Amino acid sequence: MLVIKRFSELSFNEAISLWNESWKHYFSDMTMDLNRFLQKVTGEGISLENSVAAVYEGKLAGFVLNSFRTINGKQYVWNGGTAIAPDYRGMGIGKKLISVCLEIYEEQNVDIARLEAIKENETAIKLYEKMGYQTFEELAFMQHVGEISVYQGLGSNVTVKNADMQEIKSLPFFEPLTAWQTQFQSLKDFSCAVAIDGEKTIGYAVYKKGFKETGELAGIVLYQCGVNPEYHLEEEATANLINFAFAPEEGAVRRLTMNVPKKDDALNRLLNEAGFTKFVEQVHMERPIKKEMESQAAKTFSEID
Repeated sequence: MLVIKRFSELSFNEAISLWNESWKHYFSDMTMDLNRFLQKVTGEGISLENSVAAVYEGKLAGFVLNSFRTINGKQYVWNGGTAIAPDYRGMGIGKKLISVCLEIYEEQNVDIARLEAIKENETAIKLYEKMGYQTFEELAFMQHVGEISVYQGLGSNVTVKNADMQEIKSLPFFEPLTAWQTQFQSLKDFSCAVAIDGEKTIGYAVYKKGFKETGELAGIVLYQCGVNPEYHLEEEATANLINFAFAPEEGAVRRLTMNVPKKDDALNRLLNEAGFTKFVEQVHMERPIKKEMESQAAKTFSEID
């Protein structure tokens, strides 16, 4: 017998045990300790009350985590993890969990549901497509280890300086609908920079530097990099922002990008030229919720008439 519970009904030990068991034999190592799991929940705004866990014949079998945000006046929900324990895969539990989540999304007045899935995970992608999700872009994690070459011959008109989050959010070309984990609400201890040509701000970058206990730089992660689409030197502005975010160039430091859209031609081309390589590719999928509710309501009323 299959029972669906709210994730908040689980104890902390049950929660971390279910998380780690459900990710076994996955495409990458997703296991973590309880402290990291709690950091994920708080950092990504996971609502345990509106997340679900499957219990099959008294044993925890899988889960879906959900997070909600209002962006540009619309209510979004993000699937922060769907996984089924190995012993229970292929039994339709994932489909049941997603179905229950869609009901929760309706209850929470969600406009649009989003998720990311590993591009190689064809089984999961097919399930999401059956449940009404469609891919609207592809994303990539890229990395570079070691010294990095800076871009030469950059125009002197463009300068880059430190900025704050509010300055970036006020830009007319700022894009708040990036991948969930790269949005400001998901980030902690990050830095911001803006690119300026004359008196006009023409681009921005959001990144984070990590340090060893000794104080040495350990790594740098680039979360966002955007340039005004009306600016005539997009590649030049992007190169300046990359240089600023990933400086200093000396030293064997690991540099990462998180969920960079593959459609961002200038950024991807420059990262490739600098020696970055893709190590994870994902599909970004979404599904309208309110539109379906409205169409179902209209159909019901027409049948009554």
